[in-house]
Amino acid sequence: MSILKLLEAPESRTLEFKEKIPSALAIAKTICAFSNGAGGSIIIGIRDRDKTLIGIDEMEISDMKESCS
Repeated sequence: MSILKLLEAPESRTLEFKEKIPSALAIAKTICAFSNGAGGSIIIGIRDRDKTLIGIDEMEISDMKESCS
């Protein structure tokens, strides 16, 4: 499914929108839930309530990489 189609859909058991990069534990829990069900998608950098594209800071990506190493 394309990103545009996903943005049109509401959050559900197979779709999560996150404004910021979640903690490693939080994202692991979501991935486990998706893997125990029908799969799913996590889209980071999207405001939950109105689906505005807000993006993520490059430093957040670096910090996440370091915390997962």
